[in-house]
Amino acid sequence: MRELRDGQQPRRIKGWRSAGMALAMVLAVAGTALAQGASPDADPAVKAEFEAAFQDMLRDPSNLDKTFRYAELAVKVGDFEAAITALERMLLFNPDLPRVRLELGVLYFRLGSYAIAKTYLTRAMEAADVPADVRERVTVYLEEIEKRLSPHQFAGSVYGGYRYQTNANSGPSSPAITLFGLPATLSSDAVRRADHNVFLSGNVRYVYDEQAQNGEVIEATGTAYVARQFNQQQLNLLFLEATLGPRAPFMTNYVDNLSIHPYLVVDFVGLEDSRYFGAYGMGMQFSKLWGERLSTEVGVELKDKDYRNNARRPFAAQQDGTDREIRLTGRYLVTPDLVLSATGSAKWEGADNDIYSNREFMGLVSATLTYDAPFDVTQERWTTSLSGAYGVRRYHQIDPAIDPNNSRFDHELRLNLLHAVPVTRDWSIILNVQRTNVESSLLIYNYQNTSASIGASWRF
Repeated sequence: MRELRDGQQPRRIKGWRSAGMALAMVLAVAGTALAQGASPDADPAVKAEFEAAFQDMLRDPSNLDKTFRYAELAVKVGDFEAAITALERMLLFNPDLPRVRLELGVLYFRLGSYAIAKTYLTRAMEAADVPADVRERVTVYLEEIEKRLSPHQFAGSVYGGYRYQTNANSGPSSPAITLFGLPATLSSDAVRRADHNVFLSGNVRYVYDEQAQNGEVIEATGTAYVARQFNQQQLNLLFLEATLGPRAPFMTNYVDNLSIHPYLVVDFVGLEDSRYFGAYGMGMQFSKLWGERLSTEVGVELKDKDYRNNARRPFAAQQDGTDREIRLTGRYLVTPDLVLSATGSAKWEGADNDIYSNREFMGLVSATLTYDAPFDVTQERWTTSLSGAYGVRRYHQIDPAIDPNNSRFDHELRLNLLHAVPVTRDWSIILNVQRTNVESSLLIYNYQNTSASIGASWRF
């Protein structure tokens, strides 16, 4: 039997007045259940359990334990309003239930009613003997509510560590290649070479939300990545990207839970401590929630790239051109602890010299599992993610300097395993292993690479 408050068991209500209150509760809950109903995406077995719990509560309306069980199942099937009604009626019977106030605060938080959520969560902290786990959860939600009620919202993360790669320069495994259509041999510094690096990445998201009635916000993001090689300094990398644009509900009279996000984007990429290329452009993103389990996102982006020649890369500017990309992503919540996602993309990369122009089609699938730490070594839950990607890339024009008889056509396969071990709520240790295999119609572009990294991540 679920404990509602430390040491307190569910109690029955006697007397005509209490019976009237119980009847009012049942009618209110029944009305909500009939009006809202379970989410169409809910598990049929859970739906059946939810309906059985409702009938069980009807037969014994003064049993708080059965009411709480009904509220739990209402949340699982996505009927938040029914859960809220049931929990609020419980407080009529016994206002001294901090766990119930906590669950009400969480439900209102999930519905976006932050002011009401704050009221319930604050009241949950008033009792002198509030359980420690309730106090901890309330504190987390109150901190998040304060952020969301502010018109200025910041969030982000920083991740840094050490990486080893068996083929850091993406060089071919064999020195035997073709140049100008004839057999040739690469020098030792041009084939596969292992190396180590240290890296630091970060991202920040700023949202200005003036609480407008139409739900529109202004969103800005920033991303940075820097890597310093131990040996191959020509691969030292700097990447910067910034986006800015509004996000708002879209076609609300026709489609529920659809938002639109047009934005401007600017990129900068540096190699070997000098500018490699810059890019600017625009994009559009459409996001849609399909119930509690499924969400989809469609994005299109257009960028104009400007490369800079230097002594090591005297023909880099021949890659100047326009990139166009479209992406479709879907995420499905199988259980509260398991998320499946899939992304498909198509990209057309233009260049002044058509030997660099290409079109690429890529698909990626991933599974992310969150679970309790083994042997309770940490209080925070661990996360493991496994993903795989496969893509093809075809170039528009033959490069006669490589092979005047064959055009370049690449097949790329990537497998990635990531494991996150939270140390605190904000700090985590990240372990990552990735395998990349590229098979090309031109031998010089064939390569394999295995990388392994360890680092620390901080969220704010």
